[in-house]
Amino acid sequence: MAVTTDAIIFEALQARLRTMPGVLPIAGPNVTFPAAGQTKPDKYLKVDFLPNRTRQVTLGDDPQQKIGIMQVSVMWPVGRGILDGLEVAGAIVNRFKNETLFASDVRITISSEPWAASPLQDTDRLMIPVSIPYNAFEPEA
Repeated sequence: MAVTTDAIIFEALQARLRTMPGVLPIAGPNVTFPAAGQTKPDKYLKVDFLPNRTRQVTLGDDPQQKIGIMQVSVMWPVGRGILDGLEVAGAIVNRFKNETLFASDVRITISSEPWAASPLQDTDRLMIPVSIPYNAFEPEA
């Protein structure tokens, strides 16, 4: 179980994604994907956690504001068009927009509507990055 604020935030956002109906397999940061002995699926989600600098809102030891982005990239096979991949990206946007999550006394607010960036073509995959901006305050000590 997470204890530090950034870890609590990541765990809560990850849980929200994992419980999304029809979610694709997820490649998390610094986790071997796919598991040993398995082949990489054609379609999956790649997660990156991008915390930003802590914002000091008040003087002293009051809880500070944590801001950042969780980026979920829809990884789609080449040669199958972009429409279905965009639908998955849109479902991720809808899953997080206007959300407030609570975890271990941390209130995590999706600070603006998530957005899907332009699709990026690689040799074997199309990647559609979805940025989910958040802000949260450290719990009271």
